[in-house]
Amino acid sequence: MLKFYTDITQLTPENRSRVFPLLFDWFYLENPKVKEYFIFVDTIEAADVCILPVDLGYYLHSKRKHEMNLFIASAKKQDKKVWVYSAGDFGTSFSDEVITFRLGGFHSKMNANTFVMPSFINDPYHTILSKEWQPINKTIKPSVGFVGNADGSFVKWVKELLIYFKQTLNRFLKKDFTDHQVFFPSSSIRFRLLEKIKASEMILADFVYRNKYRAGATSESQKVKTTLEFYENIERNLYTFCLRGSGNFSVRFYETLMMGRIPILIDTDVRLPFHKEINWNAHCIICTKNNFIQKIIDFHNSHSIDELKNIQLQNRTLALNTLNRQNYFISISKIYQNKHEL
Repeated sequence: MLKFYTDITQLTPENRSRVFPLLFDWFYLENPKVKEYFIFVDTIEAADVCILPVDLGYYLHSKRKHEMNLFIASAKKQDKKVWVYSAGDFGTSFSDEVITFRLGGFHSKMNANTFVMPSFINDPYHTILSKEWQPINKTIKPSVGFVGNADGSFVKWVKELLIYFKQTLNRFLKKDFTDHQVFFPSSSIRFRLLEKIKASEMILADFVYRNKYRAGATSESQKVKTTLEFYENIERNLYTFCLRGSGNFSVRFYETLMMGRIPILIDTDVRLPFHKEINWNAHCIICTKNNFIQKIIDFHNSHSIDELKNIQLQNRTLALNTLNRQNYFISISKIYQNKHEL
């Protein structure tokens, strides 16, 4: 059992949506499984680790950086490791002296003390799809699915450029403390790469292009309809195309794993969760913008029917048993206890 200390005075109803994710389960939901592996102690001296209670951005934006620095300094004085949560699409790189948890970023620029969290996905088979999960059979040609924002128009590219300029300006004006980004018009690039798949005679493409997130759905019935279409597309295709969005990570990647299918991940210098512990090449096709067509074909042809079914099962098991919020931090605690590196 891992003993942790945090400032519980910050765990207020107002901070519910921005607390360190582990604390959400421990204090707000009082999840019994999490409490089997983590125990709260009320002094830094008694703790194995100290957890900064609220998202890093909260302290920076609300001019409470001194509180954060005091918390870290107090832990450092007792020679305790500090866990910090950097929320949002972009995240903020922080001191090498703390352990940072974030959703994405650039692998080559992140230090060894930065841990990427998965996007925590609810099981669609419990919430959306009224059926039991089953693997699907190998087809002669690889079937690749995609439903989402992909728009090759010049107007869309300009819109993405204007958003990028606004974000860059806010960083320059110190209104935004997230890491600097290079311009990446994800919708435009996604459309261009998907069109290359459609043009290949060796691949079966099953794509639904949308020019807005969730097709611009506003009513509850529209959201249910578009969500169902999204997951049914993943379900009926062995592979799903996954490219980063605004931040350098793909939520669709984790949704595909949860659905027990095989992601095609375009590597944009990503760092995946447990990148030292999990052999991700056994779970997905990791490729570049230059070689993804051939990678898809080669992967499909080099695996038997049974091997592809087994990968599907392993992916769903990984998503259910390791990549949900509770089990992710339980796995982190085991790494800490086994290696004492966190």
